[in-house]
Order: sequence, then C-alpha cells, then structure tokens
Amino acid sequence: MILTMRTFAAPSLAKRSITATVLAITTLALSSCGVDTLEERSKPTITLDQAKKQIDSYLADILAKLPVKPTSLPAAFSDLECEANDIGPHGRTETSRGFDFGDIASAPRAETVATFRTLLTKQGFQPVADPPDYHRDWVKLKNPANSFVAVLDGTSDASRNVSLSVVSPCVWPNGTPPA
Repeated sequence: MILTMRTFAAPSLAKRSITATVLAITTLALSSCGVDTLEERSKPTITLDQAKKQIDSYLADILAKLPVKPTSLPAAFSDLECEANDIGPHGRTETSRGFDFGDIASAPRAETVATFRTLLTKQGFQPVADPPDYHRDWVKLKNPANSFVAVLDGTSDASRNVSLSVVSPCVWPNGTPPA
C-alpha cells in the first residue's frame, strides 16, 4: 500500500475575508438587541411607550450636561421592526430618537465628546466594540443593565455635522409576546 501525502494550500485572503465577514454578520444577528437565545427573546419586555419615555429621559439628561445645544427640534421617534434575520420570534420593535447639533468647531466638539463619554460611563454605559474598520466617527455606548444605546455621531474634525441619538433594545410593543 502506498500512502501519499497531500498538502493543502492555505485559504486565500478572499476566502478568509468572506469567512470573517460571515462570522461577524452571524454574530451581530445572534446578539442583536442584546439577547442571545430564542427563550430569552420570548420573554416579556418593557412596552414601546416605556422605551420612548426612557429615551426621552436619557436625551434630556445628556442635553442638560452637554456644552453645546442642538440646532434642531427632536426628531420624531423612529420605530423599526427588529431585524428580519433576528432569531425570532418576530414582532418586536426598537425605537430611536435624536437631535442634530450642526457643524461644531474643534474645541467645543472635543469637549462635547468628553462630556458625553464621561456622563454616560458614570451611569454604567460601556463602549460598544464595533468590528474592525467599521464606522469610527462616533462614540457608541451601551447600558448593559437595559441594552439602551447612546450614539454621538460626527465626532471627528472631518465631520460636518454632529448628532446624538438614543436607541432602545428590541421590545414587545405591549410588553408581552403574542400568544
């Protein structure tokens, strides 16, 4: 019997990139809204109205402390059904709301970023680790206690507009899953 030794070429860079991308997307889908299992996603949540009140509370607190003031009225709430690739059950909604600040000069922009980060980390928010080479022009913090996310976008000097938004976790509109 003759044994032959086979050699396998290392996967190409393209294949490794595709694999890494698929893994990242799968990980995001499985951990969307801060809940990892179907059983956990089937549990009651706060209501959509309670989520909106919490968002307004966070926004009011943040705006009271920032050294700059918004140039717009608050945006209307944006309610979206949670991702279609979410592991279900379907019917949960996330909502968000925010403000625009316009173009802010470098020094007040840096002070605004520092104040935002300090205020929210004192409240228990933690930085969100986005995948490598993802959008780096924001400060994104998540409260591990309730999965609300606060984002200050346009934080680099290259940005032309700074905006603030707070996003809820996925919630059942009435607080309980459909029967």
